[in-house]
Amino acid sequence: MSLSTAIAAELDARPDQTGIVSAQEGPDRLELDVSANAPVGVMLEHLDFAVIDPNRPGWTIDELQAWGDRLAKKVNYLMEPLVVLEVDAQGGEVELRSQSPTPRGQLKSYYEVRLNKSGTLRLDRMTFDSADRRRRPSQFQLSREVLERLADDLADTAHGR
Repeated sequence: MSLSTAIAAELDARPDQTGIVSAQEGPDRLELDVSANAPVGVMLEHLDFAVIDPNRPGWTIDELQAWGDRLAKKVNYLMEPLVVLEVDAQGGEVELRSQSPTPRGQLKSYYEVRLNKSGTLRLDRMTFDSADRRRRPSQFQLSREVLERLADDLADTAHGR
């Protein structure tokens, strides 16, 4: 079984359920904060991915940066392409964002991905409001096809594939 198959089975077993839906395949764990679940797609508050390996020490900043580079190259099917924006060696974190936010009136929306030295990834959709100069998390939709592809791509890129 793959991570995509596992998360699809969990979503299929819980039609119309909201809240946390998770699946694990080997060391890879995917957790979705679902606000709507339909046969064609999901509405998410955020998505978390983790490589759970108690024998592995924390990820180095070079490993995180390489993971971020692989993600930016492979995950090119979201609304906007991702680019590595910041590498925080001291904090042990790498941040990716949409290369060009999507504008809608005074709002600009973009994906934000944070990779952490503990082997975790967090995907959020953020919206910047130029009226009050604030950014806020916002819900985002993924078709089931895109979600399943993303699940496998997260696992592949985390493991250097």
